[in-house]
Amino acid sequence: MVFRGWHRVSHIEYPGRIATVLFVARCNFCCPFCHNPELVTESESLPHIDGEEVLEYLRKRLGLLDAVCVTGGEPLLWARELRPFLERVKELGYLIKVDTNGSLYEEFLTLEDLVDLWGVDFKVPFARYDLVGGRGEVVERVLQRVLKRRTCAEIRTTIYPPLHDLVTLLEMARFLREAPVWYWQNFHREKTLSPEAKEVVPYPPSLLEKWRDTINRELRRDLVTLRL
Repeated sequence: MVFRGWHRVSHIEYPGRIATVLFVARCNFCCPFCHNPELVTESESLPHIDGEEVLEYLRKRLGLLDAVCVTGGEPLLWARELRPFLERVKELGYLIKVDTNGSLYEEFLTLEDLVDLWGVDFKVPFARYDLVGGRGEVVERVLQRVLKRRTCAEIRTTIYPPLHDLVTLLEMARFLREAPVWYWQNFHREKTLSPEAKEVVPYPPSLLEKWRDTINRELRRDLVTLRL
């Protein structure tokens, strides 16, 4: 199977639910602030997690766990391998969440009917996706699709000073005007993909709180929520 990491119990990955969390390796982006760099650069040295072992674990914990979350890395790189596994997860009655950078539209469509909640990273304004190695027009299509079903979208952005300021975030917020929520998580430099990112000083929480309030006031709703 494609899994290279496993957190057996999580109270935060699926809002309001208890979940088990599976990590896949490899990513087609090169975000300097990536906080799981080992899944990108050292994936071959990580242990393989047997999908049958996971399914047996889920069978034994029916009624104790609610959901299965697949994150990474980029799960949609493994859409073909994931589909039969997720079909069996769904047959057991679990909710399914998949995290994605939104860069693989066709692969997204192949799993859409199985996924209850999409966690989509909105990195930067669409015209600037070359800064993380992606194509903004594809991410825009994925975001438009998940936002049509408000209850199945969790949109997240890591606030990284070289890429984000208030003007940038306002541009992104206007696209997300109808989203159920937009989560900001502050950049942490303890573990990054890029060595240069370790030298970047994160914004102080007080500034992010000020920007949150400015954006929420402009949109006349509580769109932005901080996860510091």
